[in-house]
Amino acid sequence: MLRTAVRYYRFSGRLAARAVRQARRAPTLAAAALVIAQHQATQANEVSAATTAMLAEQGLERAPLAPLVPLAFTTGAAELGAMLSQADVDWRFDRLVSSLVQDAGRAAQLVDVTARPEVQHVRHLNLPSCSRCAVLAGRVYRYSTGFKRHPGCDCVMIPTTIAAPDLTYDPQELVRTGQVTGLSKADRQAIEDGADLGQVTNIRRRSAGLMESGEALTRGDRPTPAGIYRAATSREDALERLAAAGYIRP
Repeated sequence: MLRTAVRYYRFSGRLAARAVRQARRAPTLAAAALVIAQHQATQANEVSAATTAMLAEQGLERAPLAPLVPLAFTTGAAELGAMLSQADVDWRFDRLVSSLVQDAGRAAQLVDVTARPEVQHVRHLNLPSCSRCAVLAGRVYRYSTGFKRHPGCDCVMIPTTIAAPDLTYDPQELVRTGQVTGLSKADRQAIEDGADLGQVTNIRRRSAGLMESGEALTRGDRPTPAGIYRAATSREDALERLAAAGYIRP
């Protein structure tokens, strides 16, 4: 993985862990919601510099056409309170807080990529990985294509303009080296006998286990980035809609 990507995703993980610790100590749900919103804004605030650094490491220079508005990626207090009140056990609370903070960064990444001409993103693995993710890894996705993940998924997106060899994988080699989890003995035997990993895992049927981060199309009266990409007819149209919704400055 790119050195700059490693630094950013380590920062992202530490920030989410800090949000969990502070939210746990908050005296009320309202105070916990404030902690989460603050960490979401911090997460989104780091995205643009991280994207620039990752592109620069690949020898690419694509400045954003419009700056992000970090506060736009925070979840509203009422919605946060409702979600927290349903997290009735510690592990659900912790997972919710961590997901909310990291999803804010992921949404900001997609918006930042949209604001950079010709930039797309690659799905990159944190090995070992499950078979569903291994099949999808290394592909270049359009700016408007949501990043689908399953609970506990630790795949990351790397901004780029081309499918660079250093960012791609040979799924069969990953299986041979024991880097793909969740395969049965029969699955492994079939792959050793020449079967394709994608066919063995039947990605079309099992892709239901992968969900797009921030799949809600609206929050309150405002469209989410996912909702905007669903409606936009072009990159330019998406930028206009993102600016109108307050995610970037016009």
